[in-house]
Amino acid sequence: MHARRIGVGPAASVAALLVVALGVAAAVRATGVLPRDRAHAARSTGTTVTAAAAAPAAHAVAVAPPVPHRRHRLQLPADLAARKLELPILTYHRIDRPAPREPAMERRLTVAPADFAAQMRWLAAHGYHGVTERQVYDAVAHGRELPPRPVLVTFDDGYRDVLTYAVPVLERLHFPATAFVITNRTGDGAGGPWLTWADLHRMERLGLDVGSHTVSHRNLTALPPAAARDELVRSRRALELRLGHPVHWFAYPFGGVDGPVAALTRQAGYVLAVTTRPGRVQDGSRPLELHRDEVLDTTGVAGVAALVGG
Repeated sequence: MHARRIGVGPAASVAALLVVALGVAAAVRATGVLPRDRAHAARSTGTTVTAAAAAPAAHAVAVAPPVPHRRHRLQLPADLAARKLELPILTYHRIDRPAPREPAMERRLTVAPADFAAQMRWLAAHGYHGVTERQVYDAVAHGRELPPRPVLVTFDDGYRDVLTYAVPVLERLHFPATAFVITNRTGDGAGGPWLTWADLHRMERLGLDVGSHTVSHRNLTALPPAAARDELVRSRRALELRLGHPVHWFAYPFGGVDGPVAALTRQAGYVLAVTTRPGRVQDGSRPLELHRDEVLDTTGVAGVAALVGG
């Protein structure tokens, strides 16, 4: 049995638009939350949000700057419990088709789009659940349970090809992820190889978290404390100013972290930070030194399966 289509004339269309507008206004007055914030509210509680619900309508036109998200600042407890978490964290850099003349290191860090899609499909087919940074924070700070077979997918540096090739795959599979960006490479224009601020807003609407990867991608352990603090604080402030909400997540450039740098990271207001140290068992008492495994051009599906313990 097919649903009967009802024709709508011009007057009815105008009336319908007025009803929608009044409904949105009422929702804002009642809750203080705009519809575009629902994706972030759902992500903080672990609720799945489809792309249709999280993203604006295709015909919508932006007429004003983004409204700041109503999210409060997070803090780590003074005494963190020494709990162990089985949580694989995967590190990607570029998702693209490498050019033959690119430097060997660049090619090594570039995963082909088809390979990335196959890896994500394998994770979904084998019962792995992508988790958000907030879910990891709640598990570390408050002992809340993660879903079965959790995995955190991360992207370093802020390459724009992640939006082109990775985000559509993640969106189809309802997999969250985190993009750690270098703020002095993030711009307002076309962006070249780098994500723009508009790109980051779009990625957040589609369910990704955005975190800091410093201002200029320098190894913090090689810097004087004041310079390291500046990299941590200025990058966070830039992200919060342009995204309109607190930013709590950090990735150390080159994995450079030691005791003093971890202390500076906490002082700068971050509650989770990831390293390049391999391993899928996380120490809940050290949330600013989480382990990650790198995915390279040669890793393949079998390699990702081995990294997550599948």
